[in-house]
Amino acid sequence: MADALAPYACDKCRSRKVACSRDRPGCQRCKAQGIACSYSRSGVIRRSRKQKEKNRLPTHNCETPTGTERTGLRQPPLPASDNVGGTTYERLQRLVGKDHRSLRALASLLEEYAAAWQGSSAFDKLAEGAEADFFLFEEDQVRAWVDVFVTTLQKERLVLTSAPSEVLDHLVASRPHQVHDRAWLVMFYSVTLSVVSSTNPSDESTKANLRSNLWLAFNDVRLLLEPNVSSIQALVILACHVEEYMTPSLCWVLVTKACVMLQALGVTHWRLDSPTRERRTMLFWRLNTLDKSLALILCRPPTFHREMATGIALPTLEQLLHSQPYHPSSGAPALFEAHYMYQMHLLSRVMADVWHCLYGQDSDDVHTIKENLESWHLQATEVLEAAALAEKPLLTASGTASVDLGLQTLHFHYYSLLVLLTVSYRQLRTQSTYPSQQMLGLLPGLGAMLPGLKEPYTCLLWQRLHCPLAAFGILWGEIVIKGRAHFEQSEQSLEAIEHLPAFLGKQVFIREPQWLCLTYMSLKDEADQEAPNPSIPTQRMPESQQSVSENLDQNSNTSIALALSNNSTGDNFDSRLDDLFTWTGNSFIDFIDDTFDWISWANQV
Repeated sequence: MADALAPYACDKCRSRKVACSRDRPGCQRCKAQGIACSYSRSGVIRRSRKQKEKNRLPTHNCETPTGTERTGLRQPPLPASDNVGGTTYERLQRLVGKDHRSLRALASLLEEYAAAWQGSSAFDKLAEGAEADFFLFEEDQVRAWVDVFVTTLQKERLVLTSAPSEVLDHLVASRPHQVHDRAWLVMFYSVTLSVVSSTNPSDESTKANLRSNLWLAFNDVRLLLEPNVSSIQALVILACHVEEYMTPSLCWVLVTKACVMLQALGVTHWRLDSPTRERRTMLFWRLNTLDKSLALILCRPPTFHREMATGIALPTLEQLLHSQPYHPSSGAPALFEAHYMYQMHLLSRVMADVWHCLYGQDSDDVHTIKENLESWHLQATEVLEAAALAEKPLLTASGTASVDLGLQTLHFHYYSLLVLLTVSYRQLRTQSTYPSQQMLGLLPGLGAMLPGLKEPYTCLLWQRLHCPLAAFGILWGEIVIKGRAHFEQSEQSLEAIEHLPAFLGKQVFIREPQWLCLTYMSLKDEADQEAPNPSIPTQRMPESQQSVSENLDQNSNTSIALALSNNSTGDNFDSRLDDLFTWTGNSFIDFIDDTFDWISWANQV
């Protein structure tokens, strides 16, 4: 029967573009119309792709990250010479047009930064030495940890503000294997490990047992595949509290998975009752802030679409106040925290606009978005300062310090976004110096308060690390390029930069920045001793360093490329850099040696 059918439609049906039965010697349509039926096509017919399909592809080779659509995303344009490839040092040479000793130091710093930012050694340590069964701690020791765990759940104000009584009983009695929902174990061991790491970092034995228990609790595939409220909360607490063993990418994965689970459960679905809808709405806005923060830091698309935040109403101040677990007599800043959370929810909308301005299709709205950011900051400052003024007389010393930290963090968020906006656009780049100086000027106050306090709305470690380093890169580039032409401004920038090493020293969970600072010191001494010689051929770095340089963040390279291409002036570029090293001397290095205890830091690693 199959032999009686032609492989393709007959010529008549093909010309009229109608269906053909392909019967031999004549198809049904031709027989019905009484016309001759002929089959001229046979064999394999190869069809070439349409030219318009080829034109849709970009002319340059560009990989798109998983989960990122090509359409609608815009990457900052790079100079043509930077797309050729090669090591970081070679790319900087092509941008400047000649060799210079400071470029080698700058390239090495960028590679060390990329290795520290993208390395996985921190998370690998979490699974190191994990046992096959839970370690059982003493009951007295666990009871104190359970009290801290209960308090932390209340302070976080996520969906579940308290654990079930049977879960607490099993935890106090040191029976973790009887807790059926592993999400509670992940939350408990995450909070406990964070507390032990901050209060008693030298107790490696206890930390190792807690790491092992946390790893065993997390090794349950249901935590990542089964959407439920407890799993969402466990992922958020793991990402925000176990900072010592997190990486930026892993933190992004955990927060993204939590956002996807919340979308699967639904936020404002009609079948949800009013209390459930209200709790999930508050959880959505908490996750939305984390989602947008990580998207801006890692230059990745946010999980929650901007329109989703527009369609979900903000929690009212009354709802935020009712979610407070503390009584006003406890001395905690209830009114201030409610206003602070509300302003952070508003800020998440501004963050979404900033992301779409930098990487989406809203690049023409940069001035409008900058005005919206400044308007938000002005309004938020007025509201929070008024709330602090009204509530501070009723607070304890720790409550007052928490309010001060919240105000400082508010300004920190504002300047970090302002730095991103101004440095990313040529017409605003001259305005990036002032917010960078202001951000680094906040570090002494933040560094003094962060070790003993957490702000009302948890600020991720990666924000506290990435934003100051971005400001440092801007000011350092200005000093290198315009050190002599703008002496007073460069002196102010150098004074602001001097706050960074001391601030990093107070971030007890940051391991890699030690190598950044030590690398800077060694390369600075080497650069002072090495005379510039453009005739010396460029040396290629080892393959291990080449692999790191290939993974450098595109935006970091873009910022450096734009700064160098805009500010270098040809022949006098070397003289400017020479003047910088003559002008600064060893004041910066002496300051780091005097204020940063490198020996104690090395013992912690």
